[in-house]
Amino acid sequence: MSPEDRRRPAPATRWWWMLGGSFALAGLSLLVLPRSVAYDPWSWLIWGREITHLDLNTRAAATAVKPLPIAFTTLFARTGVAPILWLVVARAAALLSFAVTFQLARRYAGVWAGLVAAVCLASADQYLGYLFMRGMSEPMATAAVLAAIDNHLDGRRRVALGALVAAGLLRPEVWPFLFLYALWLAWPRTWRWRVAAACLGIAVPLSWFMIDVVGAHQFFRSASAATHQSQGGPLLSREPGLATIRETWQLISPVVVTLFLLAVAVAIVRWWRTGRAGPTIWFSAGAVSWLLVDAVLAQGHFATGASRYLLPGAALACVVVGIFVADAVRWVAGALHGRRGAAVATVAVAVVVAAVLVPDMVTTARQVRQGALLGRRFERLQSTLKQAVTLGGGRAAILRCGPVSTQNFQVPMVAWQLHLHLDQVQYTVPDPADGTVIAQGTTPRIPAQVSSGYNKLGTVGSGDHAWTVFTACPPR
Repeated sequence: MSPEDRRRPAPATRWWWMLGGSFALAGLSLLVLPRSVAYDPWSWLIWGREITHLDLNTRAAATAVKPLPIAFTTLFARTGVAPILWLVVARAAALLSFAVTFQLARRYAGVWAGLVAAVCLASADQYLGYLFMRGMSEPMATAAVLAAIDNHLDGRRRVALGALVAAGLLRPEVWPFLFLYALWLAWPRTWRWRVAAACLGIAVPLSWFMIDVVGAHQFFRSASAATHQSQGGPLLSREPGLATIRETWQLISPVVVTLFLLAVAVAIVRWWRTGRAGPTIWFSAGAVSWLLVDAVLAQGHFATGASRYLLPGAALACVVVGIFVADAVRWVAGALHGRRGAAVATVAVAVVVAAVLVPDMVTTARQVRQGALLGRRFERLQSTLKQAVTLGGGRAAILRCGPVSTQNFQVPMVAWQLHLHLDQVQYTVPDPADGTVIAQGTTPRIPAQVSSGYNKLGTVGSGDHAWTVFTACPPR
């Protein structure tokens, strides 16, 4: 290939097919999978709606702002089906991440490498069962990071930069990579380009903080919210950075981690002997760099170090594993010689890989089933909430009565339904009695004071998708 050919960007046709296929499958998923979003997407949807009314309020929210999801939800706010549209975008991004993982491994080691890499990513903990199912943003960040790498390799530098910007609006781990890549692109040009690149690298992180400056009059509101850690998380350990590194064993299979480390060791030996760094070296360097940046953020208490934040690095590790497995097949085939030897090697390695990954895929299938059941539950819960509001006399009557309370994890759903700010829905019941309590469950687990000073208006729904409404206002 001539130098001119290397500089000429590859056709983008493949990308249009991947994007179109991802959105088509995401749309079809609405017909067979639950159409309910998780806690954080509810907050982004509320903020998108508030932006369209020029009334943004991010105060007292447990969710951190993320500029790209909020940009999408702002665009969708006036449609009347914003949660569904967000779910389509989030699921399409998750599906796209599998396609790009496949493409990156296939580029260097063939179709089988791509399949192994995609299967390894699919087996990541709760990737399909929760993150894909409920519209979380981490798969979107994974797709954006991988898209940046794939487009860079195809010579589409500006598209790669755009993908990095999108990733930087989803995860703070991207910021140093975005800054360095923008400067690398601009350095051969004039000083104006260099200044513009530096400004871009600063503007993306700044956008996170400015949303809270407008919505909460606090610069570090989201940083504080992002470090609220649940039981067992890295921030509860003495060394959060090391605990974050250990999270990789929770996110992806120990078998995949072991294959990754073996692939890196082989690649380093080959590099030392030949003096040439192959794709495994570069992809593994990206995976480890992502892990280290996340560990530093956790150690500084700027992020929780939750395992799902490691997904872009884990996806690169899956690419490395796919390439390694395909190379192992070729090496065994070469040692056995001939077409029959190649067939025996392919079957042998395929059986071994399948055997070690089957337990992970069984776990993934179980998580998908559980995620679907939980999603159906929340879908019914959201539908029943409309009846609970009617039972309380409607939105206007509920707001006239005083403050609104519900359980902690239902605050965004209730706020969305009542068109309220997040800080207008409480997760502690007022004492003395005041306002309306919309509690999940037929016998809601809510503080005991609801039984004194509150009138029980009734229960709508049954089982896990029931709501019980209490009011401190006199009967109408």
